[in-house]
Amino acid sequence: MAAIPELGFGLMSRSLRSVCLLVGCAALWAALAGCSSKTAATPVAPAVPAVSLSAATLSFSAQAVGTSSAVQTVTLSNTGTAALTLNSIGTAGTNAASFIQSNTCGTSVAAGASCTISVYFSPAGAGANAATVTIADSASGSPQSIALTGTGTAPAASLSATTLAFTANTGTTAPAQTVTLSNTGTASLAITSIVLGGANANSFTETNTCGASLAAGANCAITAAFAQSAAGSYAATLTVADNASGSPQTITLTGVETAPAVSLSASALTFTTPAESTSATQIVTLNNTGNGALTISGISLGGANAASFNQTTTCGATLAAGSSCTLTLSLTAYLAQSYAGTATIAGNMPGGSSTISLTGTGTGVITLNTTNAADWVVNNGAVTLDWDPAQFHIFGIHLAGDSNNLVDVTNISSKDAKPLGLYMGNQGLGAGTIYTGSKQVGNAYLDFWVGEQSNATNFMTYEMHVVVTANDPGFHTYYVVNHSATDIAGALSLVLWQFRTNLGLFTHSYQVNSGLNNLGVIDTPIPSPYNAQLNDVGRQVQNAVVDLHGITDTATAAFIASQGREFYTKYDYSTYEYLHKEHGVYGPQYGTWCVLPRTDTIAGGPSKQDVDTLDQIIQQEMSGAHYVGTLNYVPPQGVNTTKMYGPVYFHFNELNATNTTPASLYAEAQTWLPWFDTLYDNDATLTAASYVPSTGRGAVTATVAGTGAAGTNNAWTVLSDPAANYQLTNLGYDYWANNDTSGKAVMTGVVPGTYRLSTYVLGQWGEMRQEGVKVAANQTTTLTGTFVPENFGTATPIWTIGTPDRSAHEFLHAHDAKGNDFRTYQGQFDYWNDFAATAGKQIYYATAVGTTPATNDPNKINYVQWKTFDPGLYAGVYNGSDDTTDGYNYIVPSYIGVANVATASSPGLDVHFTTTAAQTAQGSNVILSLGVASAEGSVVATLNGHQLIWHVINDSDAMVRSGVSGYYQWLVLDWPTTDLNAPGTDNVLNFTSSQIGWMPDAMRLEITNNTGDPATTGWNDYEYVSGSKYTPANDAVANP
Repeated sequence: MAAIPELGFGLMSRSLRSVCLLVGCAALWAALAGCSSKTAATPVAPAVPAVSLSAATLSFSAQAVGTSSAVQTVTLSNTGTAALTLNSIGTAGTNAASFIQSNTCGTSVAAGASCTISVYFSPAGAGANAATVTIADSASGSPQSIALTGTGTAPAASLSATTLAFTANTGTTAPAQTVTLSNTGTASLAITSIVLGGANANSFTETNTCGASLAAGANCAITAAFAQSAAGSYAATLTVADNASGSPQTITLTGVETAPAVSLSASALTFTTPAESTSATQIVTLNNTGNGALTISGISLGGANAASFNQTTTCGATLAAGSSCTLTLSLTAYLAQSYAGTATIAGNMPGGSSTISLTGTGTGVITLNTTNAADWVVNNGAVTLDWDPAQFHIFGIHLAGDSNNLVDVTNISSKDAKPLGLYMGNQGLGAGTIYTGSKQVGNAYLDFWVGEQSNATNFMTYEMHVVVTANDPGFHTYYVVNHSATDIAGALSLVLWQFRTNLGLFTHSYQVNSGLNNLGVIDTPIPSPYNAQLNDVGRQVQNAVVDLHGITDTATAAFIASQGREFYTKYDYSTYEYLHKEHGVYGPQYGTWCVLPRTDTIAGGPSKQDVDTLDQIIQQEMSGAHYVGTLNYVPPQGVNTTKMYGPVYFHFNELNATNTTPASLYAEAQTWLPWFDTLYDNDATLTAASYVPSTGRGAVTATVAGTGAAGTNNAWTVLSDPAANYQLTNLGYDYWANNDTSGKAVMTGVVPGTYRLSTYVLGQWGEMRQEGVKVAANQTTTLTGTFVPENFGTATPIWTIGTPDRSAHEFLHAHDAKGNDFRTYQGQFDYWNDFAATAGKQIYYATAVGTTPATNDPNKINYVQWKTFDPGLYAGVYNGSDDTTDGYNYIVPSYIGVANVATASSPGLDVHFTTTAAQTAQGSNVILSLGVASAEGSVVATLNGHQLIWHVINDSDAMVRSGVSGYYQWLVLDWPTTDLNAPGTDNVLNFTSSQIGWMPDAMRLEITNNTGDPATTGWNDYEYVSGSKYTPANDAVANP
C-alpha cells in the first residue's frame, strides 16, 4: 500500500480510532510497522470489538398459520478486544411479523463474551415467509444480519354447492342431495360442527362423512334430505364451522312439499241382492286433485260384514296428480239380512285414508208352516220341504216352480205312510220322550229339529237338525248327542243319513276321488227300476234295504258285461273319506248331491270306508261299525259329554244352459262351500250344540322328511285323538291332508285341543307318530319330523307281493273291468271257476322255483282269503245238478262238499319260494310283514308246516260290504330260519283263515338277525307273533 506519511504520535493517538475505521486496522498496523525505522518506539494496537455469529441463516419447517414453531438460537460472540456496543437487535423484512426474536445480549457484550439470539416462527399467513434479524453494533461490519425463512400452512374450505333445492310429495322424503366439502389448503381442516339451522330446520335431515378433521387435499360428503307432512315451502341452512378462513361455511336449503288430495265419486254405497247371490257391481272413482302423487298403501274391506263384500281396483301403488282410478265393489249375501262394511283406501292423503261406507241387504223369505203337526212345510224361495217331525224324515222336496218330488215316492214308511225321503239311520237308542223345536232368525236362517230325551232305557239325549237359508236349493243337517253324568251306559253304533231319491229321475251315481286308488270320476249307471227285478233271496238278505234293483234277465246281459259288474246290489260304492268331498246321483234333468263342508266329525278318519250310494239312495255315514266292528260312540260314564256329527249339506240342481254336464252339476254344488262358515258361525243353535266357529279354530303345518316327492298322494298326515289309532277314534276330531312334494301337510280349521299326528307313506311299512300336538285358536302349530321306513333288515327282501297302500285293490276281483277299486257285490264273482284248475287253491310263486318262474301277478291271489265262501253265496246245501236255493247262479263244485253239505272251507293260498345260501345266512329270523286290509277272521300262516296264528282283534267286514279296505292292521310273523328248507329248494307258505276271512294288502319276507319283537325294535304300530309269543300293537304310545 502507499506509504503512510510519517506522523507524530500525538496525531496518531488522537486519530488512531478514526484511521482504523477508515483504512482498516490491518492496513494501519502495516503502515505503522513500516515507520518503525523512523520512530523511536513500537506502536500499540487499539482495542476494538469484533462480531461473530454462529449462523447467518435460520430455516423453519412448515408451520400452521397461527401456531408457533420451536425456537432456534444463534450465538453472537464478541471476538474483538473491546466491548461490543449493541445499538439494536430486531427483525425486518416482508414477513418480519411472522418471526419472533428474543436475546440475552443486552446493550454491550464484553470482549470474548457471547450472547444468544432466539427466534421462533409463527406464520401470519400461508405460503413462503422471509425476514432478517439485524444487529446494529460497534463492531466492524455492523449491522450484522441473520436471514430467516419458513413456510406457513393453512386449511381452505371449499363447498361444491352452496344451495340445495328439494321437492317432495307429502309424507315422503325427497331424494337426498350431496355437497362435497374439500380442503384445498395446506393444513388439516378442523371441523367444529355441521348443523342445520333456520326456521324450518326440522324439515331437513343431514348426514356426513366428515368427522372432526379433514386432511389437506381431502374431501368428505354432506348429504341433506327433505321431508314434510304438510304442503308448502320450507327453508333452512346447513352450516359448517371449521378453522378455515371464512368459517362458518353455509349451504342454503329450500324445499317444496307437494300434496295429493283425494276426491271420491261416492262416499257411500248401498247394495240389494237376493240371499245366496252376488249383487251387481258398483264403481267408485278415486281422483287425485292435489299437486302431488298419491301413494296408495292398501285398499281393504272392514266392518262387521267385511267378508260379504267384494272389491277389485284399477288403482296401483301410486296415482299421479290429476289422475284417477276406480274401485269396483259388490255384495255377496249368503243370508237374507242386512250387511255393513267399509272400503278403506290408505295412503299419503291428508288424514292417511279415505273411506267408503258400504251397506247392503240380502233379500229372501223363509216360511215355516207347522199347522199340520205331521207335515211341517218349509219354503225358502228355492225349495219346499215337507218334514215329519215325529219320524224325522223329509218326505217331500220340490224345487221352486217344479212339481216333481225329488224323493222316492214308492218307498213308504210303515210308521207314517209317507215316503221315507231323507232320514237318519241311527242305532243303540231306547224309547225316550220325543220333542221338537225350531229357531228362526228373521229370514237369515231357520234351524228346526226333533229330539229324543234320555231316560232309564235311553243312554243319551239326541237331536237331529235341519237348517235352511233363503234362496238356497238345499239344506244342512247335523246330529247332536248328549250323554250326561247321570245317564246310563250305552253305545251309538251308527250315525247315517240316508236319502232315497226318486227312482225315475236319477239314473247315474257320481263320485270323484272316492279312494286313494280310485282317483278321478266314477260315473255309474243305475239299473232301471223298470227292468225285470232280481228276486234272489240271498241277495235280499244281504242287502240293508229290500228294494235294491239288480239285473238278471237275458235282455240286459250285455249291459252287465259292459259295466264290468258295476251295478248296484249290496252296499255298492263305498268311498274313502280321504279325498271325499261330495257324491251324488243325477239324471236327465236333476242332480242331487251330498257335500261335506268339513270332515272332522267323521269317526274313523281318512281311511274309513263310507257307504255313500245304494241304488238311487245317497248316504253319508258319519260313524258306524260297518267297516270297523268296534267303531262305536261310547261316551265315558260319570261325565257330561257332547258329540256332534256334521253339518252335512244336501244340494239340488238342474241341467240347464249353464250346467250342461254331470261334472258341471257336481262342481256347482261345491260352489256353495265358501258360504257355509257365515251360516255356521251365526247359527246360535249350532254353536250352542258344540260346533266351534271358524273364527275359533287353528291350523297345523307339519313338514315330514322322508315322505318322498313323487305324486300328490304319496304320503298323508293325520291329526286324531291322542294316544289312539285314528281308525278307532270316535270321541274327538280327525283331520288329514296330503303331504306335498316338500313333505308339508297343511290342515286348517282345526278345533283347539291336543292331538296325535301320524304320517304314512304309501308303499312303505310304518308310521311316524308325534304325541301332544297342541292347537290353539287363530294360531298355526308348526311341526317337523322324519318318516323312517320300518324295515327289519338291511338286505333286499326275499320277496314282496303287492304294495302296502292300505287296500286289497291289487288282487283278483278287487277292481272292476275299468280299473276302479272293487265296489260291487262279491256274489258276482265265480270264485270256483276262477281257481278251478287248482281245485280252488290259489298258488303263487313269489320267486322262481326250479323251472317254474315267479308269478309276478297279484291277480293270481283272490282279494279275500275265505274260510267260508260267505256271505250267502249258497244256502249251505250243495246240489250238484242245480243252483243253490238262494238263487246263486254259480255251481258250487263237489270238491268242497261233504255228503252234499257245503261245510268245507274254501281252499287257501300257497306261496312258493326259494332262498339262496347267502340269503339264508343273512340272519336267524324269517320275518313276514303282512298288511291286512280288513279281517273277519284270524290269519293262519304256515311255513313248511310251522304254524303261526294271528287272532283278529278288530273285526272289519269290508269284504262282504263292497269295500277293499276297512280297519287296516299290520302283522309281523317271525319264524326261525331253521324252519326254512335247504337253500335252492321249495318253501311253502300257506295262508288260511280260522273264521270268515281276511283281505291282504301286501306281503314282505325278510331274513335278518334282527328280531321283529317291538320290545327290541321300539316300533309299536304292528301286531307281533313268534312261536307262542303274541304282542299286540300299542296304539297308546308314540312311534319313532
